[in-house]
Amino acid sequence: MMHDNLKVYLLAGLHPIYESLVKFPPSKIQYISSISPKSFDSLEIYKKEYETKKRVIVKLLTILRLPRMFFITKNCDLIHSCRGVLILNRKPWVIDIEHAGSFGDYLKINKKVLIKLLSSKYCKKILPHCMAAAKSLDSAYDISGFKEKVEVLYPAISTHFVKKLKRRKNEKIMLLFVGKGKSFYRKGGKELLQAFDILSKRYDVKLIMKTEPPEEIKRKYGTRRDIEFFSKTISRDELFIKIYGTSDIFVLPTYVDSFGYVLLEAMAAGLPLVSTDIFAIPEIIEDGKNGFLIHTPISDFKLNFLYQDKYLDIGNYIKNRNFPNIVHQLVDKLSILIEDSSLRKRMGRYGRRLVEKGKFSIRERNKKLKQVYEEALKS
Repeated sequence: MMHDNLKVYLLAGLHPIYESLVKFPPSKIQYISSISPKSFDSLEIYKKEYETKKRVIVKLLTILRLPRMFFITKNCDLIHSCRGVLILNRKPWVIDIEHAGSFGDYLKINKKVLIKLLSSKYCKKILPHCMAAAKSLDSAYDISGFKEKVEVLYPAISTHFVKKLKRRKNEKIMLLFVGKGKSFYRKGGKELLQAFDILSKRYDVKLIMKTEPPEEIKRKYGTRRDIEFFSKTISRDELFIKIYGTSDIFVLPTYVDSFGYVLLEAMAAGLPLVSTDIFAIPEIIEDGKNGFLIHTPISDFKLNFLYQDKYLDIGNYIKNRNFPNIVHQLVDKLSILIEDSSLRKRMGRYGRRLVEKGKFSIRERNKKLKQVYEEALKS
């Protein structure tokens, strides 16, 4: 039987993917962590903060060709480690991963150490964020010693802000792109702008890009009234209310995202999605139901879900080339959504159900996670 107020040490970073876990934990679970619920309130999207001690440890482990490992000194019943940090304590622990590379460079690290720790009796569950991450784990390592521990646990998102959203009544259809400035080309920003050049001649539309665009993009598009580059640092609430809440369609033609948490944010705001068919995105977008998938031949990932063998600077590769087929697909799918308001609403409602009650809901995540904790303490 589950203990009341089970103490779980949560080793997590300041990434929005863990916001709902910290703010809305499973019932009767007390998380012990350096991260508080308020830590996310003024968080700029995907900003990362690391303690100096952890940075030094990670650098040292890289030099020694070891996976990321920590020893937890806090008193707790169970340890939940996030994003591939292995635990050295002799007590029950579970770990979630975004990709096989979450442990470190799987081409360079000492795999024997990794497999030994994941196969140990103290490691109770390995929780990939998606099926694609689970497949990448199987492709990168011999998982025969811990295969039964692998169980997909989808991230969740809170919809508490949805009630605050007030849809504007405007003839313009608002398209939204959210991505870090340094990843502008890697997230498909250039192809989206090329597609928008075509769409803006056919429809009364506006493009909002929550990013810091490269200088050459600013020079080319910065004076246009139908394109807004929004680079100001804002709170999470403002992000949802002012950005997601004023948009009609979310677009992320990314070549690099392993999960794409912004897609969940857009679904929580009731927006239909358009994105690429890489890694976990086909698990998020049910093509034709909550959005559309476009095919891209450019990706950080191979068919076995591992990173490309040869390093490819996708940003510079994209910057200096044109991909008319990707642009054409964006124009095609976005045109369908721009012309059909009832389809936009239907897709938006379906997506919101997935985060309210479905596989990306806090209820489903907490139910499964609580079961994982219970089993970890029994075995």
